[in-house]
Amino acid sequence: MAKKITYFNAEGWEVENVRQLDFGTFFTLKLPGLALYNMRVVPAGEKYDAFISSPEQKGKDGNYYKIFNLYLSKEDEAAIIEAVDEILDEQFEAEKAKGRKSRK
Repeated sequence: MAKKITYFNAEGWEVENVRQLDFGTFFTLKLPGLALYNMRVVPAGEKYDAFISSPEQKGKDGNYYKIFNLYLSKEDEAAIIEAVDEILDEQFEAEKAKGRKSRK
């Protein structure tokens, strides 16, 4: 019998340290009394919507394994992704104003 997943109450969250790299968009998710570093927004694909992924570590077998799981409601996940996108847009506009390279 499958266990029912209880979603984390993400009330009071903040997004910080957003950075876009060639292999993804990473950020810190701050919650009351907790900071989760190297969270990642995985862009939407043909068969799935954008989603948030927790950090991974390479095992001795060469495969990558999640360091922890964070179960967010679809509403919280969408709001966090939107906040990350807004920060990226602000960063892009600031770089554009300086005459630098555009956002990927």
